[in-house]
Amino acid sequence: MIVMAGLVSACSFLPEREEPAAPEIPEQFSVEGGEDDLSINWWEDFGSAELNRLVEEAFAGSFNLRQAEARLRQARATAVIAGGNLYPEVNLEAAGGAIRARTDGGTTTTENYSLGLAASYEIDLWGRVRSTANEADTLVLASSANLATARITLAAEVTDRWLSIVELKSQLELVRGQLETNRTYLELLLLRQRKGQATALAVFQQKQVVAGTESLIPLLDSQLATTRYELAVLLGRPPRSNIGLVSDQIPVLSPLPEIGLPSQLLENRPDIRSAYFRLESSDWGVSAARANRLPALALTASVGYRSVEFDDLFDNWFAGFAGALLAPLIDGGRRSAEADRALAVSEERLAYYRETVLNAFREVEDALVRENNQTDYINSLGNQLTAAKNALSEALLRYRKGDIEYLDVLASITSVQSLEREVLSARRDLLIYRVSLYRALGSRWSTAGMTKPECRRSGFRRNE
Repeated sequence: MIVMAGLVSACSFLPEREEPAAPEIPEQFSVEGGEDDLSINWWEDFGSAELNRLVEEAFAGSFNLRQAEARLRQARATAVIAGGNLYPEVNLEAAGGAIRARTDGGTTTTENYSLGLAASYEIDLWGRVRSTANEADTLVLASSANLATARITLAAEVTDRWLSIVELKSQLELVRGQLETNRTYLELLLLRQRKGQATALAVFQQKQVVAGTESLIPLLDSQLATTRYELAVLLGRPPRSNIGLVSDQIPVLSPLPEIGLPSQLLENRPDIRSAYFRLESSDWGVSAARANRLPALALTASVGYRSVEFDDLFDNWFAGFAGALLAPLIDGGRRSAEADRALAVSEERLAYYRETVLNAFREVEDALVRENNQTDYINSLGNQLTAAKNALSEALLRYRKGDIEYLDVLASITSVQSLEREVLSARRDLLIYRVSLYRALGSRWSTAGMTKPECRRSGFRRNE
């Protein structure tokens, strides 16, 4: 009964705020989204068994994920330690010894033996112990949410690197094809020069184009290698490991998933959940700090056997009980300052929680507008590429007739090949924007097992 009274009292020490914890939540996003539910394993929407394998391998081998898992185990252990103070501490005490002394009357030996149980318990009058335990329990939920955030982040990074690798391989294949085309143009120019139909300037200009195309290959090879190294490390492997990458075709973008309502982000985004639980934890810290300024009542009890002869140990028993009230009078302002510090931490985490929520809304909107505009951009690039190819065909025809200089042909070649490379990069960026959208929306599986402490559900007085 006393403990329950202390629990209710603990809730009264929580900070009260007139304003809601979360900022103003929009009614809906700028884009409502498609009809398909957001896939839990959203990377499967890219339709690649290779990507699915890489993500699963990263979940099993990532050292960053192992760090997050270890931090969660640390938080759980800390919660067990804090929760242990809610129960009496009972110790078995056994002692035995002898003292040999020399006096005027001779040498004497004094023996002493004892065996018993000693118990101690603090009556949680103001809920300080309960608040400390709830503070640690809520940090476990925050650590669990951090682990879910790490999983989402890892899946996004693996997908990002894989898409970059596929695009770089496609770029290399494209550039090598462009190089062969440019060399063919050079051979034709040399043939025309021998016939007196092309100038040396045109030949030198085409040689410059060939050399420029050749210079792209080492850069692409370097980017491909370093991106592979990054992906290998994300999987928990050495950089030069063979991770079995064979895909070389950029996937087709799947239909837009159901975006849902902005309010759903508060549940689906693990980083928001973590920020919220850390705010909850800091409020319990305020409650514990405020309760620590009030008197504390500690009980001790002991029972056992004691004798000066080991053979008579169980013939002499003892029992004791004591209570002590500790009321702080002068502490140099330490307890008051600790309460002020705890309240400042709570206010800091409140601001961080609101900022996290607003950033989550922004990230979803950013991903939506980027994907939408990127689609329009790719369509525009396609139109440009079609026009550029038509211009190149016309330029080649007119050059053969002698109506224009080769510089006009050269400009058309450069434009077509540049646009072809840009289209590949734009398609890759479109898929990466979709990854950003999946990451911004969070996932429902990330909230499994996350519940609020009982006292907070019944006694927390913040408008939410």
